[in-house]
Amino acid sequence: MTDMLVMGICNPTGENDAYNGLYFTKNELWKLKDKMRGVSVKTEHAGSAVGHVLSGFVDETGNLHCVMEIEQNSLPGALAQGFIRDGVASELSLGYTVDIKNHANGLKATEKKLLEVSIVRKGARNGCHIVAYQDTDRAVVYTTKDVWYTFDLT
Repeated sequence: MTDMLVMGICNPTGENDAYNGLYFTKNELWKLKDKMRGVSVKTEHAGSAVGHVLSGFVDETGNLHCVMEIEQNSLPGALAQGFIRDGVASELSLGYTVDIKNHANGLKATEKKLLEVSIVRKGARNGCHIVAYQDTDRAVVYTTKDVWYTFDLT
């Protein structure tokens, strides 16, 4: 086996830009997609990296997607690939920090910094899941019923 490519939704549609909280806004997601390349991929937000993010994009409904490469050359990476193939870990979760500042009118969430993307059994946010994966020299395996759901074909 060699490295595996994985694509999935790692954050649902962002909150309105006036939102002041821990989740990402729509505007923050559009900025984040360009900063995802090279971010570490982990399992269950723990341990060493099992891969890295190759790219990110926001679909027409506002979901943040990423394409990741999961490495085979380590035991954690090989296990993560097996968890994905077997459907044991089929969801995604973002690990990030949020700076909170105290302003005259209350607390305000300021900078949010992405630390990693995790392959997890159960994500904290609904709709964040692996959509497809591909082992080198193998066909793409789609994990959703409608593989074209993210594209507007009208």
